Amino acid sequence: MIIRDMQLSDIESIRAIAAHTWKATYSKFIPKDIQEKVLKDAYSAETMENRFKTSVTLVAEDKEEIMGYAFFSSDLSSSDVFLESLYIHPDHQGKGGGKQLLLTGLSKFKELVTLSLTVYKGNPNFAFYEREGFKVIKENNGDFYGHPVVFILMKKNFNNN
Repeated sequence: MIIRDMQLSDIESIRAIAAHTWKATYSKFIPKDIQEKVLKDAYSAETMENRFKTSVTLVAEDKEEIMGYAFFSSDLSSSDVFLESLYIHPDHQGKGGGKQLLLTGLSKFKELVTLSLTVYKGNPNFAFYEREGFKVIKENNGDFYGHPVVFILMKKNFNNN
């Protein structure tokens, strides 16, 4: 498996992985119509174009098949980074791709102090982030395209002070 920078030609594969992963991960607590709205907006041409300009965008690839991706929202000189997305296709989960994406993304930031992310309460992959050293900061009740959800903010500190 290799981790590489995402290219424009990867976007269709990324959209397909997002759709499969969202269905497998969120169907128990986010209705299908809400998932479809999120995916349409989050992976639109405009949004993806913006990500390429403002984020570190990576893919995990094996034998020329994209298995997952990650978006780290920040410029490379930032000390506080937000992990916007880390998704591995359900058929490839548990094989180390998520950890490799995370570690490769982290290595791009030379002055990293904190990495934050938001997980939806009920996400079965919550334990992955705990194993990687993220701590729960707070839970917020929110509205996701008209559907109530609980957002869990997690953070990992890289500063030993």
